[in-house]
Amino acid sequence: MTVTCKEANAVRASVLASVEQVAPLLDRTAARSERERTLCREALDALHDAGLFGMWVPREAGGLAADLATQVDALIELARADMSAAWTLMVGNTVTGTMAACLPDAGFAEVFTGPRMPVAAGALRATGKATPTEAGGYRVTGSWGFGSGIHHAEWIVANCRVDGGESGTPERVSLAIPIADVAIADDWRASGMRGSGSSSYSVREVNVPARRVLGERQRGDPFAAAPGARLPLEHAAVSLGGARRALGEVAHLAATKRRMGASSSLASDPTFRRDLGRLEAEWSSLTAGVRAVALELETQPPPGPAATHLRAVCALATEQSLAIASRAIRHAGAAAGMEGQPLERIHRDLTIASQHMMISDQAYEALGEERLRGIG
Repeated sequence: MTVTCKEANAVRASVLASVEQVAPLLDRTAARSERERTLCREALDALHDAGLFGMWVPREAGGLAADLATQVDALIELARADMSAAWTLMVGNTVTGTMAACLPDAGFAEVFTGPRMPVAAGALRATGKATPTEAGGYRVTGSWGFGSGIHHAEWIVANCRVDGGESGTPERVSLAIPIADVAIADDWRASGMRGSGSSSYSVREVNVPARRVLGERQRGDPFAAAPGARLPLEHAAVSLGGARRALGEVAHLAATKRRMGASSSLASDPTFRRDLGRLEAEWSSLTAGVRAVALELETQPPPGPAATHLRAVCALATEQSLAIASRAIRHAGAAAGMEGQPLERIHRDLTIASQHMMISDQAYEALGEERLRGIG
């Protein structure tokens, strides 16, 4: 489906207006989501009502199919309010969008019914086992970890290795399975991103008909069917949102905070002002870099050098977002590190977010190899 520049701008304006509307509620409910270890009902309903679970779902499924730059800016602002909520929304959009793009028509008609977006959860690793059936579907048994948003999902997309197939059978398949057939473990007890509800889950001897076997892209843009190149953008955006909040918190605190023995506020200390200015400039540079590679990927979709460049830039943005928050909490002092303080939560969330497999030193190595090939 071709989208005009005017239509894309209208979608962007609509998405960012919805984000602005829902962000204060996510801020207020962040502590509750942490306690519940999943996105609380009020926050979940607000994101649904705002249509944000369809932010990058294909239009054929009732989604908005927002461009990559809009996705980045929306996630930064949502994560500024609550990183766990932004992460949950990110995963829900990605998995639901993939399901919408790749289901055959009969499966699409089964899943995408009703006025509310049928959010799906899933994990990248193919740790399930799918055995072909005579009817053309699969019988599935398996377990997966890190199922962000699984507690409010209606479906999962199960990535599986194919077992016992004949010649020509794919080695790996992705299957849409209703949540009623899924067992969810109560095991999400992480130090950060607590509100994302990233629990483990499993299925046992579940029959999946052929209509719910994901295939080649049928709907939406290339990133809907193959989101792998886009995922580092999303992770970096969530981290940048956390770092933005950390800088805001320490700047606000500086107006009244006095170090022991100091006669004036932290804000009047030239050393603090210089460091804050440097951190602000670093955040702006990192954000500009992520936005730039988002635009680059839009014009040069994978495979190609743009995806390698993007992953390295996003790894650096995530890594440095944690460093910015660490510096902010250092300036804020011990009280800011107490449980329940925004800076304490942000620092924990950023620490966990930076451990994701999409954000690793392999991204730098791949970019380095590409540059060396370019001068050979």
